[in-house]
Amino acid sequence: MRYTFRWFGPKDPTSLSFIKQTGAKEVVTSLADVKYGESWSISNIQKRQKLIQENKTTNMKLIWSVAESLPVHNVIKLRTGKYKYYTQQYLDSLNNLAKCNIKTICYNFMPVIDWVRTDLLYKTDEGSIALKYDHRDMCIFENFILELPGAYDRYSSQIIDQSKKKFKRMNQKQIQTLMYALMGGLAANDRKYNLSRLRYEISQYNELSHKDLQNNLKEFLNDIFPVIKEKKIYFCIHPDDPPYSIYGLPRIVSNRKDIKYIINLHKDNFVGLTLCSGSLGVKKENNITKIINDYGEYINFIHLRNIIRDKSLPNFLESDHLEGDLNMVNIIKAILKEEKRRKKYEINNSQIPMRPDHGHTILYDQNNKTIPGYSVLGRMKGLAQLKGIIKGLEN
Repeated sequence: MRYTFRWFGPKDPTSLSFIKQTGAKEVVTSLADVKYGESWSISNIQKRQKLIQENKTTNMKLIWSVAESLPVHNVIKLRTGKYKYYTQQYLDSLNNLAKCNIKTICYNFMPVIDWVRTDLLYKTDEGSIALKYDHRDMCIFENFILELPGAYDRYSSQIIDQSKKKFKRMNQKQIQTLMYALMGGLAANDRKYNLSRLRYEISQYNELSHKDLQNNLKEFLNDIFPVIKEKKIYFCIHPDDPPYSIYGLPRIVSNRKDIKYIINLHKDNFVGLTLCSGSLGVKKENNITKIINDYGEYINFIHLRNIIRDKSLPNFLESDHLEGDLNMVNIIKAILKEEKRRKKYEINNSQIPMRPDHGHTILYDQNNKTIPGYSVLGRMKGLAQLKGIIKGLEN
């Protein structure tokens, strides 16, 4: 595997000089300052490349190898309004990235909101800070803060009752903290919302089914496939995070059946998958190792992290990389098997770019400014653990 590290640009508390010290050789980044849905120009891409490649802290040079995330505008997902304009903007970005030799693109097709956590500052037993999703807190936000029509129907009467009692005990600071987590507090969310705007955006999907959204993804991929094929771009869809409906919205990259549908649209390894173990792994029925064994040829970018599931609710806690419910040794073993197959048959991209996904905020990072889930020390610890497994399996 090729070792990469996520960087959120010049304002990221994790500097490029820090990334060099983690053991990563490549950078995963995006142009988040470009207006949502507009194209990434060659000049902006090259400016970011130059910043990464010409960092003078050491003689070691980093390269920008993966673009994550190149946002798909919401009207493309709905296939309404100015979707043709934004599809053309997307095509321009793909062409420009390819001209700059950045040919691995990670994107998602989650409606309205990107990945979701309800607690960005969960204190673990050992004192580290982790990300967590709690179904009761989601119920509180949907029903008693956002006041979303129909939200009651998505929760059991027991959860509604428990959430109502908890909400009555919450003070204003706790309510604001929950709102921040669910309305743009996480890195890489395309947009931040206020309550009325979020309510409106969700309402646009009232008549859209799971099948409709699948079809809109199919049409989008059909629109851009000629460029993907011509430029040899590895276009890798990220699984839904978490892999179940949020706000009652359809999600279409949540399980093996969804993956099979996407793969079968073109049966071309340029239209593939970002394997995110922590996203898919939230559902116990998602056998990550089997997914790799069956669809490994379509996996062209990897996020490795671990989770601890709740036994009775769809809650989960992001754990250390080697200490959760997922068997990271077996997952890595399956990835290395796929890389060995590619090497044997001289298939391009035989070494797949991988980044340690998220990490606990630990040690002195707890006193520094950090992006939730993206502590440099936590991710460096995770990368070291993953590299240890890889080295052990390769020998």
